Formats: sequence, C-alpha cells, structure tokens
Amino acid sequence: MTLDTPTYSKHSTKTGQVEAYQRVQRVTTTWRIIHWVQALSVVVCFITGLFIAKPFIQTSSIYSALPFPIMGWSRALHFYGAMILDTSMILIAYLYLFSRSHRDITDLRPTPEHRSAFKEAALNFITFNRRRRFDTTKRDPLLAVMFVLLHLLLLLQALTGLQLYVANFSDNLSSVGSWWPQFLHFTTDWTATVFGGNVGVRMTHLTASWLIIAWAVFHIYYEIWRTIMWREGDVGIMFSGSKYVRVKDDANGS
Repeated sequence: MTLDTPTYSKHSTKTGQVEAYQRVQRVTTTWRIIHWVQALSVVVCFITGLFIAKPFIQTSSIYSALPFPIMGWSRALHFYGAMILDTSMILIAYLYLFSRSHRDITDLRPTPEHRSAFKEAALNFITFNRRRRFDTTKRDPLLAVMFVLLHLLLLLQALTGLQLYVANFSDNLSSVGSWWPQFLHFTTDWTATVFGGNVGVRMTHLTASWLIIAWAVFHIYYEIWRTIMWREGDVGIMFSGSKYVRVKDDANGS
C-alpha cells in the first residue's frame, strides 16, 4: 500500500469544508485478476452444482432427435470451474507466503497491534462508523480474517468435491492412469470417514456451497457499506486497485 503524491480536493456537504484526499494503491493487477477469476468460478460452480444436484431444465427437445447433453456440459463446466478455483487457491497460498510486494501472511499474525486493529474494525462496523481507530489505508483486518474463512470453506469444498468425483471411477482407472485415482483417494478418503460416507460428504459439499454464497453476499454488502460510510471509494479497489483516503484521517491514524 503506497500513497501517491497527487492530492485531490472535494467539498464535503456534511461538514461544509473542503477535504483533501490522496490515492492509495491497495492491490496489484495480479490480485485483481485472481479475485475476478475466483468470483466467476464460484458463480459457475454454484449454478452448475445446483443443476447437478437437482436438474431444473428439460434436457430433451421436440426439435431434436437426440437429447441435448446438458447434464454432461454441466458436469464438465462444474469440474473445469472447480479446477480453476483450486489452481487460484494454490496461487493465492503462494502469494500469501512468498509475494515480493506484500506477504499477506504477516497481516494474520496475532500480534497486539493486529488484535487491536481487528477489534476496532469490528466495533467500527457494529457502531456504524461512529468509532474508527485503525488505519484505513491498509487492508481491513476484519475482512482479512473473513477471507481466511472463505478459503478454508473453498478448501473443504475442493476436498469433498474431489471425493465425490473419485467415487465415480470404476476399478480406480482413469484416462491419465491409475495414479490419479490413487492420489485422490489418498488425499480425500478421510472426508468419507469424518462425514459418514459419501452421503455425508455430499451434504457437506452442498452446505459449504451455501455458506460460500452467504459469505459472498456479506462481502458485497460490506464493501458497499464501507464505501458509503467511509467515503473513500473502497468498492473500486478490485476495479482500479486503489482507493482514496482523507489526508487528515490518515495523518491522525483514525
């Protein structure tokens, strides 16, 4: 996060004063691409997953001699979307640990400073912005923890999904060899034990899907809430990579 030198002035209708703003670079282009790829993958996987669980579209047509293979396409899109989502999670884990610009894993250390910032961010949300005692130029610590919870849900979703996927292999054979089913069994069979068989795994997979959608709804709401309450353009971070911070707030550290 860096402050650009240009300063922008804006007349505040609330205070009647001219307020100075500076543009803060928050995320890189790489992070923005990953963010939108993940968002699109989640939407594709959710819609196709609903159809796979309970088909809600007629798959045959009176104008065609053969039924349109919509279930096959849904399964394929679901699988490809999941693979893209899993790959993006691996990339995010790498950037969290080894990024040259900013290693986000450092923001999750339970230091007194980070614990205090998390508490203040939560109080800021609960009190409707009547109390803001943390640096808004940096990542919101409350949102940082929320993203960790999201990726834990995505990891659970991936493991349970792969367990359901490998259960359809006959004789543990695949087009790329027997090593692939064996690897999937080795990494995901524990989910069948923990959740009581494939029925429990399927229910866990569906439950995690709805929790991820609930998280996405809260995330969108929270970004809009911050934009309205803070008046710093937070909703544009994942479009332009930057936001605007009042100079006086930044100087006071509030």
